[in-house]
Amino acid sequence: MRWWKRSKGKSASAVPRELSARGRQFLRLAAWVIVPVALGVGAWAGLRQLESHVMRRGAETVTTVRVAFTSRPEWMPISLARQIAVELVPPKAEFTADDLTANVYKLAEASPWVATVNKVSKRLTDQPHVALVEIDCRFRMPVARVHTDAPAGGQYAYVDAEAVRLPTDGVPQWMVQTTPSANLPTGRLYFRDGDQLPPGGSVMAVHYITISGVQAAPPPVGRPWQGRDIQDALRLVSMVLSRAYANQITTVDIRNYDGRISRFEPHLRMYAQVGQGPVTDIRFGRFPAPGGGDYEVSPEIKMSHLDDYFLDHGNQLAGLNSYIDLQYDHLIYSTN
Repeated sequence: MRWWKRSKGKSASAVPRELSARGRQFLRLAAWVIVPVALGVGAWAGLRQLESHVMRRGAETVTTVRVAFTSRPEWMPISLARQIAVELVPPKAEFTADDLTANVYKLAEASPWVATVNKVSKRLTDQPHVALVEIDCRFRMPVARVHTDAPAGGQYAYVDAEAVRLPTDGVPQWMVQTTPSANLPTGRLYFRDGDQLPPGGSVMAVHYITISGVQAAPPPVGRPWQGRDIQDALRLVSMVLSRAYANQITTVDIRNYDGRISRFEPHLRMYAQVGQGPVTDIRFGRFPAPGGGDYEVSPEIKMSHLDDYFLDHGNQLAGLNSYIDLQYDHLIYSTN
């Protein structure tokens, strides 16, 4: 009979007991971590499944998909917002389609009225047959109109601050200042030609500065106008629009931009007029060349000259003098 000699050290039963103690400690720790996580994942999966079930049941009754915007800027007429929303509904739109929001996103990006699209989402509504696709976006606001030569005697095209041409029929032309007695919210309401104006408000035409003398031909609607001349014209328009006398500036004249007619005349001019009164020629000159080293007076100093004239002459620019020259370190104007 052969005998096996047990080696010295821990007994065979001691090793399992030690491992078992460590294992029990590990299992207790794991239970504190894994079980809550597992319960959380299970609950989340259950909620997702329930949400998906409710969405499917609700979507079965949807027959109409509408587009709505999360916000509408003050300048935009309600009728225009509704028209754009209708144009952004895809043909044969189905709420359950996986590509519904993607298709609406593409249509919004292609709209001449939409500058940037931030988010598109869809949801059910309180109406069982109607679902919404909501769009968070930034709209293009008309800031000026461009005079274009045409055989019929000329016409106007409207642009935003980035020189993108906008659909003329959508541009607001009328503004109504409402009062509490008008049975409407107090404030400004904007309307297009053809819209029904509410009674009881003060109606006035929306003022757009005209840009005259653009060299490039008009682009298609939704595309930017090309040329440095219109870019500088819009730069000047943006400086004017922030001032109290913006409604007195009727025209930004860029016919002589870069001295293309005469290098001795101002490259940029503005004209001020109130009603049918006398016109005042405001000689702006040009913007300094980028990079420095240019002796041209800065646009900020030029506009401060105009601000001072406005305040010193009873908040009036037009009709008091035949010209105001902003091209020098000090203000110059005619003596008449």
